[in-house]
Amino acid sequence: MKFSMDAKKLLHYLDDISLKGKYYSGNSVSSAKNASLSDYALFSIDSEQSISIANASMSVACKIDHWFAIGTEGIEPGMCVIDIPSMVQHLKVFSGEVTFNSADFITLTQDSKKASMSKVLNHPHMEMVTRVLNYDMSSLTGNTIIGEPTMPSVKFGNVEYECKLSTLDSDMLEVSKVCDVINNAKYKFEYNGGDKLTVSSTKSDIDYVSLDIELIEALGDSATVEFTGPFSKFMSGPVTIYMKDDSPIMFSSNNRMLIKAPYLSR
Repeated sequence: MKFSMDAKKLLHYLDDISLKGKYYSGNSVSSAKNASLSDYALFSIDSEQSISIANASMSVACKIDHWFAIGTEGIEPGMCVIDIPSMVQHLKVFSGEVTFNSADFITLTQDSKKASMSKVLNHPHMEMVTRVLNYDMSSLTGNTIIGEPTMPSVKFGNVEYECKLSTLDSDMLEVSKVCDVINNAKYKFEYNGGDKLTVSSTKSDIDYVSLDIELIEALGDSATVEFTGPFSKFMSGPVTIYMKDDSPIMFSSNNRMLIKAPYLSR
């Protein structure tokens, strides 16, 4: 596979797809730990129009799509898994457009400057990566612009979502900032009808925070989902949230999607 992209943009995508942030430590009273989703990402080009970058763990998956300008030359389809920290280090020596080429190994070139590194054989969570990679994001629409809003038919695996909420990435950042006071990286999203979403983080019955955010649009039934780990910084632009009680929660915005398994109290 082969493509060219601005080095800063590719670095930005790699940082986002790493999903760095606070991760749940295993119980509500312990402090969250700084980590990332994984150190690996899958690059996939199946046409000359776009590249998909995906990452996953056993319970979380995310994808970013980048569309090339019409008429862009030098794009070759293919697929490869890269080591994110290694590629980030190599990319830092480039500025402006860099050409990525994957054959027996990976090369980054720009004029007389060249860097190379080994490919990774497989992503450690290839099944989840494949699921999100093959997901058609065209069904993940934002708020209704024209006509009467209706609840779309959106599924992930066997889950058919019953609730669609539209908000802003700035609201998600504010929610995360408020909830992170508790510092356990566990979040509960509760929608009970109307135009507000309640987001909370709880350490105990008396140690918790809660915040209501105004929604741009809300469709479907009431739903509650609790999940763990970072989510807000991955979003870019208006955010659409799909929910169903105690089911994976899905976030989408512009060219990206994130899905997280629910946290179910034991």
